[in-house]
Order: sequence, then C-alpha cells, then structure tokens
Amino acid sequence: MPRSGPSRVVAVTAAVAVAAGATGWFAGSRVRSPADAAAAHRPPAASLITVAVRERTLTATVNAQGTVAYGAPKPLTLTGSVATAGDAAAPIVTKAPVAGRTLREGDVLLEVSGRPVFVLAGTVPMYRTVSRGSAGDDVRQVRAALRRLLPGRGVARSGAVDTALLNALARWYDKRGYEITGPTAEQRAQLRQLEADPAAAAELAEFRKTYGDSVPSGEILFVPRLPVRLTEVKVRPGAPAAGEVGTVADPNLVINGTVSPDDADLIKTGMSAALEHAGGDTFAATISSLGGPVKAGVGETEADPGVPIRLKPKDQAKIAPLVGEAVKVTITVGGTGHKVLSVPVAAVYTASDGQARVTVQDQGGRVRDVPVEAGLSTGGFVQITPADKDAVRAGSLVVVGNQ
Repeated sequence: MPRSGPSRVVAVTAAVAVAAGATGWFAGSRVRSPADAAAAHRPPAASLITVAVRERTLTATVNAQGTVAYGAPKPLTLTGSVATAGDAAAPIVTKAPVAGRTLREGDVLLEVSGRPVFVLAGTVPMYRTVSRGSAGDDVRQVRAALRRLLPGRGVARSGAVDTALLNALARWYDKRGYEITGPTAEQRAQLRQLEADPAAAAELAEFRKTYGDSVPSGEILFVPRLPVRLTEVKVRPGAPAAGEVGTVADPNLVINGTVSPDDADLIKTGMSAALEHAGGDTFAATISSLGGPVKAGVGETEADPGVPIRLKPKDQAKIAPLVGEAVKVTITVGGTGHKVLSVPVAAVYTASDGQARVTVQDQGGRVRDVPVEAGLSTGGFVQITPADKDAVRAGSLVVVGNQ
C-alpha cells in the first residue's frame, strides 16, 4: 500500500469495504427462514425394500419337544408260594432281581428260599400248583411257553398236565440249574401205603392221577409281554417274598411328546421325523402312534396337555444314552417336492377383490401389482404362481416394505 497521501486513503477504504462485504455474506449464509429450517428437518422420501424372487424346494414341518424313554412302567407282583422244606421258615428273597436287565421268556427273575421264579409270557396269573391232571388257562400258557422254549420236545398245544408236559418242565428246570419239585415225603408215604393195601385199588388209581412232579404257583410269574426291561427293583436279599418286587417296561426306546390339535391334523403314523439333541446329535425316527392315552415312560414326567405322539427311533443303540433327556422333534408333513418360485410371506398381500398379489419393481424403479396364486407357506416363505408367467421370474424384485 502507498505510505501516505490520497492513494493510501483510497486503498484502505477499499479494503474495509471488501471485509465488510465478506462478513455480511458469511452472516447471510447462516441465517435461514422458518420455512427453510422446517424443510431441512423433513425425512427423506421413502424408498422401497425389495427382495429377489427365488426358486427353492419348500418343505412343511411340524415341530415339537419329546423325551426319550422306555415304555410305561408296570409292576411285577409275586403270587403264590415256592416249594420249601417242611421245616423251612417263611419264604424270603435269597437272590434279588437286577435293575436294568432285560427279561426274556424263561429267565429267572429272582430266587425265593433258593427256588427259582421263572417269567413266562401269559395274561392269566399262576394261581395254583400245577400237577398231573391240572387243566385250564394257566396250563395252556405253560404249554405254549414250553413249545417256544423247547421246540421239538413233543409238548402238545392243549390238554391236562401229562407225563410229556411234566418231563418237559423237568428238562427246563434242569437246563437252568434247578430241580423240579417232586413228590413230598408225605405223598411218597401215602403211595406206599395205598400200594400195600389190596382193598385200596380204586383209591390208588385216583391218587396216581395227581402223583408226581409239580410246579408251585410261586415259581412261575406270567407277564403279558416279553421281553421287558426291569427298570426298578423293590426288594433285597432277606426281604419277605411277597407283593411288588419291581417294575418293568417295554425295552424298546420311544420318544413321547405332544403337538397342538391343529398340527395333529397334519400328522399320520409312519411319517418320517428328525430328532435333535441339545448336544448336536441327530437321529432318524418315524411316528408310531398319534392320539389316545400315552402314559409317561420311565425317566419322564407326565406329558403336557395336547395331542400325544409317540415316535420310534431307527437306531435304538445310538439313542440309548439319552434316556430321560429332551430332544427337538421335526416332522416332515409335506412339501413341493421340487423347486418353485418363492417369496417372503411379507411380499404377498390380498387386495380388496380377494386376489393375492405381489408388487414387482423393474430396473427403472417403476412398480406394478401382479396377481399370483399362493401355495405352500413354510419357514417364512410362500410359493407363488403368477397369473402372467413373464411378469415374475426368478431374480425379479418384489416389494416387502419401505423405509
């Protein structure tokens, strides 16, 4: 700038004017009207949220919680008495059952005063001593069991107890390490007395009809179904041999659960299911029963209200360590069986005319509504069949919302 004189005055004046103008422009740029401020705070124009139409195979499932268990427990109760010596004390348990064991026909459940208690299949209790000449339902059950246990021994299907049946019984006792109960000392003495009396011929003939080996009522315990798993033992050696000695259950594992009535309408016996344990293991199973009374099995509490279901695992050994534990049950109840056009459920809406539609957005951002037929809906997706096949294809964008 000039040091002095008119030129310096003009320069200073010009500088001040420029500075004032700049200050005014800056202040003006920061001052807005109320209308401008409101406009600046308006939300941006809404934009559409779209997803691509996809081809996928849809599978419908029903989910439930189940518990791995053995069948419903049933009590084992001793009936009758075993053979004992004349001076023996009251019968006691001399060898107790073992919990967790699987009982099969002909097995010895326990020993009472050294005598065996065999389990055989049958529904009629052993209510008396079976000896020569005995007949009835209990004898028929004994015959049927021995025909299964000793095939080829010539045991008849029916008839009163005879020599052939007694011989087969003696053979079975011997095979298991015991002796069948023979005539008592009193019976042998009576036989000798009758044989020595010529006048007792008729009485001797009648006595011989029942003379010989016998099976006391307490040495056979009939169980309606075998094999069974001995799930609980309630007696110990030295305990009185009477009443309930344990509980048994079907040895085959099942999965018990419940489903809602609506889901039950979709389920049929024989359907496949997948079981998933919290530890990550998975198992295959099938529906074995639906509805009706399904009692809680061994290792589980009573089922929740709902429609009971029972599943049979395909691999018993693999799932055995999970007895009493919960598993997630996924039952496949249907599906498309092949790939179909599918969209999220939120993409389909029903117009006022009752027609299902989707809103399709083209590459230019324009949208139009396309009528569709909605099919299977599962897992958040629904099958669609557009009225105009060219209007919606795999990869087309459909509107599911806005932001």
